[in-house]
Amino acid sequence: MKFIDTQELKWLALSVFVTTLLLKIWASPSDVTGLALLGAGLLIYVAVLFLDYRSSYDPNVVWDEQRGFVAIIRPWRVELCAARLLGSVPLGIDLSHSAGKVLQAMHTRFENEGGGTLVFFITRPIGNELTKVGMLVRRSGIRLPKTRSKLEHLSKLMMADIMILESAMRASYPHLPVVRAEKQDILVVNTGGLETNVS
Repeated sequence: MKFIDTQELKWLALSVFVTTLLLKIWASPSDVTGLALLGAGLLIYVAVLFLDYRSSYDPNVVWDEQRGFVAIIRPWRVELCAARLLGSVPLGIDLSHSAGKVLQAMHTRFENEGGGTLVFFITRPIGNELTKVGMLVRRSGIRLPKTRSKLEHLSKLMMADIMILESAMRASYPHLPVVRAEKQDILVVNTGGLETNVS
């Protein structure tokens, strides 16, 4: 299981840089070369954080229709998502008890193959569309020069993840159909419920 996610790691690294620079200034203020190197390193790291922040708003999105995966490619990271929906959920039904079985199955999976995240979601459209209830699996990693090979590696893990998720959902909710989420459903979950027009 992951104890520190990427967001926390970014700020942890920044704090280490700043603390090291301050300690260096306090311990040996006459070491101009060391201070210059630390200062330059800090500036480069802040620039990388800024570029990462800007790029997170305009990622490249790829839809694998055959597998039902959405790949979100940013300059520094690549993310792969897939989801399953519970069809025809009756109003007022308590989904929490059976959800524990799904969580247990996915917890075991993520203990064996770390780096995955499970997201339970409910989307309630403003119009006349139906409310959608489901679970999304997300895997991410640092983008390597060979993005395709990284995506293939994540896809292999995701195929097992989504099979386990679907099987656990079918076993936990035997009276409800479990269907594959489409691209727009996954994008809505990833953007915090906001509709997107990414093609």
